[in-house]
Amino acid sequence: MIWITTQYIGGLAQWDYSRPAILDGQFWRALSGHFVHLNTTHLLMNALGLLGIVSVFGEALRLARPLLLSIGIALGISLALWLSEPQLIHYAGASGVLHGLFAAGIILAHDLNLRFRLMAAAALIAKLIAETQFNTGSAELIGAPVIHAAHQWGALWGAVLASAYVAFNLLNRHDLSMD
Repeated sequence: MIWITTQYIGGLAQWDYSRPAILDGQFWRALSGHFVHLNTTHLLMNALGLLGIVSVFGEALRLARPLLLSIGIALGISLALWLSEPQLIHYAGASGVLHGLFAAGIILAHDLNLRFRLMAAAALIAKLIAETQFNTGSAELIGAPVIHAAHQWGALWGAVLASAYVAFNLLNRHDLSMD
């Protein structure tokens, strides 16, 4: 619902990650840029990606509060892009967050076979490498360049936040057993 709302109420003009607008005090764009899309095709591609992630890792992500996880990943990506990609003026789309949710799902899905999770991790890493080397056709579909750095930072932030979540839960269990 957030994607559709940002897309059709204000759209890119109000919600995209815009370096000049953020510098001008529109700080919400560091978050909202990850939930608005360039066009309907872009939105549908990301919706299909989300559907795939939820179909495989939905239960594990549900336990980790996916909206909070998505917000953390989005803000992490924006911070990383701000610091590492100063030439990036505009950004829109959820693909970076989706890469983060995929990485988080791999870490959090303890109910799935370890071999499957390792294969999923290898596939994610291969995709991140391949998309920087080969034309995947996504840019032509969405009508703009793909910001591969957002995918890479998203996967990293998803892994970091999921690992922190697991560590926090393990520490809390350990503390409870000590009482």
